Amino acid sequence: MKTNLILVFMLVVGQIKAQNPEFKQYDNGLIYSDVAMGKLKHIVDSLNLKFKVCDVNKKFYSNRQTIAHHISLEVKQVKEAKADIDMNISFDEFVKKYPKAKVVEKLVLIATTYKNYRDENELEFFNMELSENSNFSLSFENKNESEVIHGNWIYNYNEKTKYSDEDIQAYYILKPFESLELPKKYSRLIQYSDCLIDTTATVFTNKAKNSGVRYYSDTLTKARVFIQYVDQVLKRPEFEPEKFDVLIGMDTIDFDKPNKKLSKKKREESNRKRVIIEKEFEVFQDKMNAWQEKRLSRIDSLKNNDSSFMTKLMEAYTESKENKSSDDQFEEYVGLYISKDAELELKRNRRVVGGCSMDDSPRIHALNIALLSAETTKWEIFLQSHLNIMNDRFDRVSDGGWAQQGRSTYIREIEDLNINVLDLLFGISLRVNNTAENHYYGSISRLGRALSESKNQIDFENKSLAMIEDNDLDIYNRLLIYFLFRNYNNYLPNEFQQKQNIERLKISISKLPDYVASKIVLN
Repeated sequence: MKTNLILVFMLVVGQIKAQNPEFKQYDNGLIYSDVAMGKLKHIVDSLNLKFKVCDVNKKFYSNRQTIAHHISLEVKQVKEAKADIDMNISFDEFVKKYPKAKVVEKLVLIATTYKNYRDENELEFFNMELSENSNFSLSFENKNESEVIHGNWIYNYNEKTKYSDEDIQAYYILKPFESLELPKKYSRLIQYSDCLIDTTATVFTNKAKNSGVRYYSDTLTKARVFIQYVDQVLKRPEFEPEKFDVLIGMDTIDFDKPNKKLSKKKREESNRKRVIIEKEFEVFQDKMNAWQEKRLSRIDSLKNNDSSFMTKLMEAYTESKENKSSDDQFEEYVGLYISKDAELELKRNRRVVGGCSMDDSPRIHALNIALLSAETTKWEIFLQSHLNIMNDRFDRVSDGGWAQQGRSTYIREIEDLNINVLDLLFGISLRVNNTAENHYYGSISRLGRALSESKNQIDFENKSLAMIEDNDLDIYNRLLIYFLFRNYNNYLPNEFQQKQNIERLKISISKLPDYVASKIVLN
């Protein structure tokens, strides 16, 4: 517990002292060097040629979708309503018999299946939320549609507990689910994304382990022993753990009686100590910065003068590779003295989980993987890792919306690689049910923000509005592009441009079916 708090404290201090931009930028204004960009451009040119000769007849089909009413009923007559639903009562009869039921009519309902956190098949029905108080969904584990659709009804019944009332949530389906073939021009967008993003590869290895402040272990691995050996020889500055306790307020907590309040005298004493220790900590940080500046040159000297250096490093590397346990500092030494490929492999063996909203270690880890992939020309790893940064696709124990604004998208990096960025981002925005197993799906909100920073804004606006208006494209995907456009527009810095886009969007919305268009409110 105490160790984790100290690690979180160090993390927060680092965030407070960090300067914008989020990551180091090279002279080219990008987070990748000219050398790395040159290597990547060569690969992109080859992939663009490959796309021109790939299967142009590949057909993609939309997620299964329909139109449905949503009904919820609580407390009274719930069992009776469940019995009527099991008998496939009509919608009109149900509403007449249960006037207290809450009803939202004519929603776009989607059916999809995925693996949940227990690695079980999850069947989910959800509707597109186009207005307030219309965000509903029903989920079923290890069930197929025929098992949960009762005539025109899909429902979840919940018995009364000491925590909640008896209730039933249901969809009434107006027509059978259907999966529509995407027009060829949209299928090509998905094909292009699959051509660039290797669906046979993943950023992390199959048996990668979680790491991060919440997964800290005191186990004395050979990698940790090696780091201790280096730190000791190079005389790394130290700061007493007891003083960390004071900085993070641990000295004010009585763990036997956590609710016990400190006396005024003890609070004043603790505050005086903290002021003194904060000054000591500033001195410590200055010493650490000076030590870090000389560390790499001094470790070169250590390697050249200690014949056991490489033996210790190789033994630690072999154990880390097998146990999938290492950290950034040890991996840096592996990259310097064994190989960059070996360093990349160790990084791919551990998935960094963020400890809180302020914890940017998952993004830093992804950038390090992207940098190493670029340096070692492993495009299949590079692009997915960069897209993870763009989409902020990382696990965190908690994540506040306020922290997300500081995480940039870095769209310029891929625009400068001669990628057809719009085709790529449209390709990972569309949803279909027959993609390759590891097809990359983007976050609509994050992609909208990225596109607001794109140099191809006019082209995006024209193409996305045309897609919203296209009656040959299924309603679900038209609405996804509508949300993509809304997110894009919300992030534009120019208010006049925003207002112009809203007027254009109104015209496109009018081309949607009335049961959809009538629910959309543009603020």
